[in-house]
Amino acid sequence: MKPFKMYLAALAFAAAGNCAAAQPGKIVLGAAPTIQSLEVIVALEEGLFKKAGLDVETVRFVAGQRALEALLGGQLDIAFMAEYPPVVAALRKQQFGIVATVSKYVANRFVSRSDVGFSSIKDLAGKRIGTTRATNVEYSAELALAKAGVKAEIVNVGPTDIVPALARGDIDAGVMFPDYYPRAKQVLGDKYREQVIADYTSYFVLSATKSMIDNRPEDLKKFLSAMVEADEIIKKDPARAKAALAKASEGALKPEAIDKAWPEYVFGLGLDNGLLDTMASEAKWIEAKGIIPGAKADRATMRSFIAEAPLRSLSAERVELAP
Repeated sequence: MKPFKMYLAALAFAAAGNCAAAQPGKIVLGAAPTIQSLEVIVALEEGLFKKAGLDVETVRFVAGQRALEALLGGQLDIAFMAEYPPVVAALRKQQFGIVATVSKYVANRFVSRSDVGFSSIKDLAGKRIGTTRATNVEYSAELALAKAGVKAEIVNVGPTDIVPALARGDIDAGVMFPDYYPRAKQVLGDKYREQVIADYTSYFVLSATKSMIDNRPEDLKKFLSAMVEADEIIKKDPARAKAALAKASEGALKPEAIDKAWPEYVFGLGLDNGLLDTMASEAKWIEAKGIIPGAKADRATMRSFIAEAPLRSLSAERVELAP
C-alpha cells in the first residue's frame, strides 16, 4: 500500500474515537505529502519505519491545527504541524509534547502589486494588509511591520480569499500561507511583487501525545530513528529525496516545482533554541493580543512542552537547547 493512500475523511476519523489506543509497534501519524514534511515522506517511501519495526498508519491532515486537535483527542499518536498551533495548545495547558523539528521555512513574505509601489516593507505605511487573524502569518506580518517602524491597517482575510482580495484591490498587500504563493503569482502576473520577511522563520515540528512520550518510549525511539535515517538520505542524496516527494504527492508536486522551492527550506531533524525563541515570542504576542483570555506567556512554559528526552537519547548532538 502506498504510504499516503490511507486518507480518511475528517469526520469519519473523528467518529472512530480513540483509534490510536496504545498498540505496541503501531503508530497513527497525521501528516500530508508536502515538502515541509520531507523526512516523514522519505521514511515512508523508503520503508524506514517498517525497517525500524513499526507499523505506521498515515492519516492526511493539511491543516496543522486540525492535526493537533486529533492528537489531543487521542485519534493520533504523532502529528506534523507548524510551530504556532503547539504554542496555542501550550498556553491552554493541553497535554502533548514537541519531539522534533523536521524542517524550517525561511521565505515567508509580503505579497503586493506593482501599482501599490511596493519595493520594501516601508512602502506599506498606511496601507491595507490582508492576513488571517490569530495565526502565524498575522504574527509574522505584525513582527515585520513593527521592526520596520511601519504602521498599517491589518485586515482579517481567510486563507483562500487573500489572493482574490489582492487581485480586486480590496487590500494593498497580503501575508498568506506559503501554499498560496504560486496562485498569487499566477493571478497577479506581471503585477506580482514580493518581499521576504527576514525576521521570521517557520518551524515544522512533530508533536506526540503525552501517552506516547510517557508510556511508549521504545516505539517513539524507533520512530525517531527512522526519521534520523531519512534525514541522512536528504542530506546525502537530495535527488532521491525529491523523487520520493514527487511520488508521494501523486502528481500534485512536479519535479520543477520542488526544485524551485527547495532553497527556501532548511531540512534537519533536531531541537534548537531557534524553535524555543520563536515559540516564546509568539506566546507573548498571543498574550498581548488577548487571543487566549487569561493566558500567561513565558519562556519556561514553552520549554516545558518540548519533549527533548527521546531525541536526545537517540542522537544527543541533534538537541541544542538551553536549560
